[in-house]
Amino acid sequence: MLMEIISILVGVILLGAVDGGGGMFYTNWLYLLDPVSLIIILALTVPVLLRGGMWKDFSRAWKMLQRKYTCHLSEIRRSLDAVEMMQKQVACAGIISMLLSFIHILGNLSDLAQLGPNIAVAILTLLYAVILEMLLLPLQIEAKRRIIDYMEVDTDAEPMGTAVTGEGQI
Repeated sequence: MLMEIISILVGVILLGAVDGGGGMFYTNWLYLLDPVSLIIILALTVPVLLRGGMWKDFSRAWKMLQRKYTCHLSEIRRSLDAVEMMQKQVACAGIISMLLSFIHILGNLSDLAQLGPNIAVAILTLLYAVILEMLLLPLQIEAKRRIIDYMEVDTDAEPMGTAVTGEGQI
């Protein structure tokens, strides 16, 4: 799963570096960098993890990417809940931040020279949210895979013939 995260990051970097029109590399990477947008998304998501007491569960999800890391089923489920909550928070934070940027843009339409850069910042915020969501998907998949593996081990341990058939119940 760690390789999936690395491949997502490399793919995003390569797609961001290539100009779609001529296949040439961008000469100015500054168009793709807006740390304030990333800070806004994190400011809208991280406090929810901290306030809800889910930071430990979320950090456990990152540890689960290591094959050797083991934990109980209840911890895996709590980590899955934390990751899924974070995915929703990141999506909502990106949309809220983009909408607030567009409201600001519409309020300042008299300055047409700033229209393009302001729209770019609004779109970059949504782009960052989508990239963060893509990075969270392998965590969600790994947690679900571990739950399935845990349940398969649990059902394999049941001896044959001990299933409840419902006979004798009222």
